[in-house]
Amino acid sequence: MASLTARLIRIWRSLVLAWGLLAMLLTGLVYEGYAVLHLSRENTLISRPERIEVNDKTPVILAFAKAAQLERSGQIQEAIRLYTGILGQGDQRLRERIHYNLGTLYLREAAMLWNAKGVLEYVRVNTLVALAKEQLHTALRLNPDNWDARINLEYAHRITPPAKEREKADWQGSKSSVFATVPTIPGGAP
Repeated sequence: MASLTARLIRIWRSLVLAWGLLAMLLTGLVYEGYAVLHLSRENTLISRPERIEVNDKTPVILAFAKAAQLERSGQIQEAIRLYTGILGQGDQRLRERIHYNLGTLYLREAAMLWNAKGVLEYVRVNTLVALAKEQLHTALRLNPDNWDARINLEYAHRITPPAKEREKADWQGSKSSVFATVPTIPGGAP
């Protein structure tokens, strides 16, 4: 009788262990299935970013895809707004891309403005170039091997507008004597 009881207990433990493993396996399959479905939905939206509705709960990668699509379609201000809204979010690679894209947008805007209006828009061009440099420096801090960021940063340094010339002072002094313009004799001379 004791051996039969011990045998039943072993069978019971084996069944419980098997059912437990089966339950864990099914739980893992359901979780992974949901993750695959979620990633499939995100990939579909990334392939068609015009369908993405950005709000506070939108994943960073989808907001990035929407901003890149807006940039390509010429809606620069909206793209800048989206990029700045997701700064500092996501993994390091995505943050680097956000800073690079934002710096490139600022740089492109500054170059277009400088070519179109020149010195008339000095302050705005200078501000955009400074913002571009800041974003490109951050992208390079995140990934020093980003050669595109290096090239754009070098370009930003080259197109930095020259400093505005100060207006010349119109000083109208009067010379009261010749000694006002003659240098004095250094002290201690013979």
